[in-house]
Amino acid sequence: MTYDLSINLEYGFTEAGDRLEDRIAAAAEAGFRKIELFLLKGRDLAAIRQAIDAHGVELISTIADYVTQLVDPATHAGFRDIFRRAADDALALGCRNVVVTSGRGVPWLKRPVQLRILADALEMLVPIAEERGVTILLESANTRMDHPGVLCSTTEDSVAVARMVGSPRIGLIYDLYHSIVEGEDPAVVLPAAMPLVRHIQVADAPGRGEPGSGAIDWPAQLALFAQLGYTGTIGLECHPSSPSAQSLQWFQELVRAS
Repeated sequence: MTYDLSINLEYGFTEAGDRLEDRIAAAAEAGFRKIELFLLKGRDLAAIRQAIDAHGVELISTIADYVTQLVDPATHAGFRDIFRRAADDALALGCRNVVVTSGRGVPWLKRPVQLRILADALEMLVPIAEERGVTILLESANTRMDHPGVLCSTTEDSVAVARMVGSPRIGLIYDLYHSIVEGEDPAVVLPAAMPLVRHIQVADAPGRGEPGSGAIDWPAQLALFAQLGYTGTIGLECHPSSPSAQSLQWFQELVRAS
């Protein structure tokens, strides 16, 4: 199956400069019609929207916040306000997916208790998501290399929390890089998660470089996605090892040929 690809412009096309408008132009020239960003707070949304429209690309995901420790109930009311603003900013750019991460866990509460508190936080966000017509994408991240101490580190963690909430406004990002670095076998963990997966992100391991720069068998992973019925976009959230257009071309061609 041929998949649409998106590119995270926090990592990709950085050689075009610091301005997101220039990175958007470079990504579009390289054939990308979908992009992803992290935080929108403090950015020039009007200029970004103008570049998106001018180059015919679509912003498909953004992040509400990096650091809020949602295992602490005292953060929930404040995070609700953060999420509301993030959703409004995303909508201003035509985006309907807002990523939520768990933040760090704590050593003095059992894991099921912490996951339940995280689910409570997400339940507070659902009415906002329903009102604005956005989807909350819950993402797990590895603790072994990139995010030590994070609560949701496994695919199973995100699946459990999403099922606790039980809302169609809650979906999952499955990040293949984080999953593999955390020691998971995608062929084992992804089938159970797939009914909740709304987006897949990829990078190679080790190194978080572009697909083809590490040890992952990419034809096998693309075949797994197709076997499990995934039809969405595959997002490249990687650090290109050379000029982005050149280093990402191999994966673009592989996906077109699959």
